[in-house]
Amino acid sequence: MKKWIKEYFSFSAKETAAALTLLLLIGGFIIYPSINQIKTTTGLPNDSLLQKQLMSSADTSNLPYSATTGLITNDTAEVTRVNNTYTLFSFNPNTLNEQGWLKLGLRSRTVQTILNYRNKGGKFKQPEDIRKIWGLKKEEADRIIPYAVIINDSTNKELLHTSAKQRNIPLKTIDINTAGIKDWQQLPFSDKTMPYRIIKYRDKLGGFIAIEQLLEAYGMSDSVFNQVKPYLQLEPATVHKININKASDYEISLHPYIPKNIAKAIVIYREQHGAYTKLEDIRKIVFIKEDLFYKIAPYLTVD
Repeated sequence: MKKWIKEYFSFSAKETAAALTLLLLIGGFIIYPSINQIKTTTGLPNDSLLQKQLMSSADTSNLPYSATTGLITNDTAEVTRVNNTYTLFSFNPNTLNEQGWLKLGLRSRTVQTILNYRNKGGKFKQPEDIRKIWGLKKEEADRIIPYAVIINDSTNKELLHTSAKQRNIPLKTIDINTAGIKDWQQLPFSDKTMPYRIIKYRDKLGGFIAIEQLLEAYGMSDSVFNQVKPYLQLEPATVHKININKASDYEISLHPYIPKNIAKAIVIYREQHGAYTKLEDIRKIVFIKEDLFYKIAPYLTVD
């Protein structure tokens, strides 16, 4: 009996190797589907490095994010629409409807925040108040604020949006450095936000030294400039000047004509060589070419 059992269950070396190989193949076929499914369903969320790369490839600071899956849940079509399609137009932020805000290129969530703010009695007293809306990106605010026009309830909208020329009122000449918003509004601008943008740019400059500088204001075209130029004048005026012996590089760079690298170079040179004794000293800075010097000089001082 023992001899029979021994002969029946005995295997040669080749037979043993073949049996083990067969068992391994069978086991592999059995467990492979379950392993593959685990990789397919969990591989992406668990790859933190890949997720970081995906998140860094686009600005998702205001998109909903799931802490459990790490996946952006906002609709892709909405992101595309915001990034690529919008129309700019004059608007009153206190009365503009939902479709109007979306047309300006704002995201649905931001639009709902604005509408909720207004529904609770909130009002925008000036265009810059739009920046206070939670979730509104800086670039979005910069894009739409120049087109915002605040109209008080007591203001006749038709009167506000009709030029003095259309109302048969003689146009008067205005000084571009002292004219207020009402002075600019009586000129025949087709874009009613233009007066606000001119004044905003004038404040950034510190004042105009030439009438042609109006062409630098955002949205000002040659045709519009030529249309209003006969009603413009520039009286000798003292523009606001930046003291380059006291101002920081940030303060200097706020001027529209002075890039950040130039502002930083001005401050570094001052720190290395002491206070400037005359304005021409900044010409020793290699970055400041002759044309740039004469452009920024009227807005700088060493006193």
